[in-house]
Amino acid sequence: MSERADVTGPEFSGLSDVVSLTSAPQQIADHILSGIAVGALPEGTLLPGERALAADLQVSRSSVRAALLRLERLGVVERRRGRGGGTFVSNAEPTALAPMADRIGEFHAERRNLLDARAVFQNSLAATAALRRTDEELTELRQLAQRYSERAEAGVARTADAQFHFAIARAGHNPELVRMAIDIDTRINAGFRHDPFSHELFDHAVADHAAIVEAIAGQDAQAAGRLCEEHFRSTTMPPRS
Repeated sequence: MSERADVTGPEFSGLSDVVSLTSAPQQIADHILSGIAVGALPEGTLLPGERALAADLQVSRSSVRAALLRLERLGVVERRRGRGGGTFVSNAEPTALAPMADRIGEFHAERRNLLDARAVFQNSLAATAALRRTDEELTELRQLAQRYSERAEAGVARTADAQFHFAIARAGHNPELVRMAIDIDTRINAGFRHDPFSHELFDHAVADHAAIVEAIAGQDAQAAGRLCEEHFRSTTMPPRS
């Protein structure tokens, strides 16, 4: 079994935006299954407790309990009692996920559309930032790009990356653009981060961030937008099979 990963923190916040109370157990189960399928919840991951999940999702504990029971019956999670117990991802093999193949396929299609929309939108955000940024904001972007380059570990790197890109959104001096950026990011990552991470992707992102900052510094809106869109496509959107 792989090293235990604890996702009881903010990685599961935001699910209430995408879970309907009318079919909460199935939708909660679907979402967790999708996270397992894309590798965001590897084997050995400790899921949040019923109380924490219910609070995050704003649903009853009975709905959460029913969702976890469905996953247990599928054989993809197991419950352990006693000290150090909880609900763990126990089987992330494709054969275990086969009963949900159609739903997982739908999830991947929906997510690819969202990733495409985000890449297009980030083009506009970076272009706008290049034209409207202040010297202080440019300094902040340089600092955030440097901070990201020092965070070669998945969790902290993703946080630093988000801080960098939201700073670009703020440099457009339009709160609605920031709100839209947060909304689409929440829809993509609702519940847990799915973005792939590897040292190769990290090194690629470090170079991308530096190039984006220089384009914004030079107030080259076209280059800033193009570089930012290419960055999102190359680091978050796997090639079509």
